Amino acid sequence: MTDSPHLSSLERQLSPAPIAEGRRRSRKSHGRFFIALAVGLMLWLMSWVVLIMGQLGRAHPDNLWVKEAYALKLAAAERLIGQGKVLLVGGSATMFGADSLQVAEGLGRPAVNLGVNAGLGSYEVPRLVDYVLEPGDVAIMPLEYRLLLWDGVPSYVTLSWALEHPEALTRWRLKTVLRGLTSLPLDRVLQGYRKFDRTSLPQGPYGAHNLNARGDQMNTAASLRTDLQQQALQDLPPEHYDTLYDQSSLGLDEWEYWWQRWQLRGVCVVVVPPPFLFVSGYATPSYKKFFDGVPARVMERGVRYIGHPSDGFFPVEAMFDSNYHLTEESRADYTEWLIAALHSDDLNCLPEVPR
Repeated sequence: MTDSPHLSSLERQLSPAPIAEGRRRSRKSHGRFFIALAVGLMLWLMSWVVLIMGQLGRAHPDNLWVKEAYALKLAAAERLIGQGKVLLVGGSATMFGADSLQVAEGLGRPAVNLGVNAGLGSYEVPRLVDYVLEPGDVAIMPLEYRLLLWDGVPSYVTLSWALEHPEALTRWRLKTVLRGLTSLPLDRVLQGYRKFDRTSLPQGPYGAHNLNARGDQMNTAASLRTDLQQQALQDLPPEHYDTLYDQSSLGLDEWEYWWQRWQLRGVCVVVVPPPFLFVSGYATPSYKKFFDGVPARVMERGVRYIGHPSDGFFPVEAMFDSNYHLTEESRADYTEWLIAALHSDDLNCLPEVPR
């Protein structure tokens, strides 16, 4: 009996040779796909990097107020060279929260508020103020928790500053560079190619026009808050510092370098709790552990931490327009606490503090 042609065809299809050939073709197809994908990603990355590099160093409106604020504050500090000054170092929590005249009167030394914007990050804030710190000075640092305990993930502010000041990128660690490349908004890159007329920019709430001669933020009386600002404060959700920064070390590593540099220079370095909006979401075991651990994490790096984070907690009524910005009235309360804490602490590097 002869074989059925249909059966012969079926046997050929089920034989090992065609099956193996099909598998080889499938593997080749998958290989070509992944190669094409890798080439595409590489071309995209190269194009993205070229687009970024083409506008590096160009001025941007984001950074204008920061540059003007630092220019005013650093000039004020330069005028006190050789006078054993007190410098309040940090971000906008310091700018809004510390009254430098009150500090000067309480410590018997001239004082300047060098706080500007914590968003610049731990790579930039200490570097910008480094040259005005000299032997005999006192550096008091109410550092925001993100600024102090930064995990290296850049914010928009960090990125925008670095695009205008590309020398900052040479100080970035690989983690920050990679996260920056993947999170930088295309809009911000394209804006870097556009010219802007600084004279036509509206004056916002931040900048040299709203600072006094010592660098303190002005026009922050509680009566000046708008309804929108007050509602925004009421609606602020809790931060997630207890999960984001409980184990982070990059920010502390950066600060430790500068703290040691300043101490070797003869500067008295002190970290204190920043003024901070306390909400019920922080009354958890996880957050208690986080806040309780902050002083030890700083002092392990060889710097004095005075007080406890809870000393900087304020209710919503005390805040002006963010969870770190005090009203004028609450600033006086915070500065009074700060001076009293410095008086009561045994600071060997500050024997002149009046008792």
